[in-house]
Amino acid sequence: MLSRRRLLQGGAGLALGAGLAGCGVGNIDKGSKAETEKPIRKRIDGDLVYFNYSQYIDPELVKGFEKLYGVRVRESYFDSMSAMMAKLRAGIHYDVIFPSAEYVQRLRAGFLIRRIDRDKLKNVDTVYPHYDDPWYDPNSEHSTPYGMYATGLGYRADKVTGMTGSWRDLGEADSDDRSFLLDDYQEAIGMANLVNGHPLNETDTDKLEESKNYLVDLKPKLRGVSADTITNMVSGNAYIQHLWNGDIVNIRYGVDNPEDFKFQKCREGMPIGSDNFVIPVNAEHPGTALLFIEYMLEPENAAQNVEWIGYPMPYEGAATEAFQGLVKDDPEINITIEDLEQGLQYENLRGEGRLAWDEVWTEFKVS
Repeated sequence: MLSRRRLLQGGAGLALGAGLAGCGVGNIDKGSKAETEKPIRKRIDGDLVYFNYSQYIDPELVKGFEKLYGVRVRESYFDSMSAMMAKLRAGIHYDVIFPSAEYVQRLRAGFLIRRIDRDKLKNVDTVYPHYDDPWYDPNSEHSTPYGMYATGLGYRADKVTGMTGSWRDLGEADSDDRSFLLDDYQEAIGMANLVNGHPLNETDTDKLEESKNYLVDLKPKLRGVSADTITNMVSGNAYIQHLWNGDIVNIRYGVDNPEDFKFQKCREGMPIGSDNFVIPVNAEHPGTALLFIEYMLEPENAAQNVEWIGYPMPYEGAATEAFQGLVKDDPEINITIEDLEQGLQYENLRGEGRLAWDEVWTEFKVS
């Protein structure tokens, strides 16, 4: 099964900067607070126009929603956050989209997503407390989480020796020269910042130079820089792969020896992210969208979806139990409440800070 996180890479590095430069948050001048505040009636008001990463929902649940409410779900897909923003800027109407945390903040700041009345949604109150008042959406007024993920090192326990619990294991453990850095500017630079003892989102020029030098020095020790995490591990091309925790779940679906594929949370710090349900201001069927969000949060449906996508949904009860069942043989893959409290999240880097990260990534890629 294809991992949603593999598809994130299309908007990395300079493409991310280009996607937003000079535009604020996608036609920010066209949004208005009044539009975001319009109440949404939870009712069928048309077919659902759905916009997400491919393979990031159980198709049987989509069919179930269509049958339950007598509607059609028209699915469209993006391969990066910047591609999603481009479609929104073009004025294309979607009823529900799935931005990452940083993009929820951008969309909210641009008055481009509707307020969601959480009192109208069943089961939303089972969300982990960490997401009751997240940094990207105060009081969770415009979003509720869909999936969450943590970044670490995946490795073959039957092939690798010398894993120590550090990010440095990517270049220093004995992997038979089969180590891969994740081809994601944010994850790579963030990891290098942590290795050097800097904050995840460090933008100081001198400190970023240290992180760039670490990546440049690491490069000869790697077999490659790749976002094809699942294929690399399943094929045996990689014995250590910088990846997301749900990748290991999906990798285990495709191998005969799943117990040999492990996930390591690294002691220098663990980036944690989330994708979220939101309703754009130009949604033509916001009532259907509310019903769809509620449907996906039904405990039985959430559990089924977790088992299919291989990533946790941060809701107490059946969703949590389903993911714990998937990772019972390797608890390191799980994301606990403690992980959320101690984990690190990428900020929205702007201006000189974002440009500095783009320059680091470009210089590393051409080194």
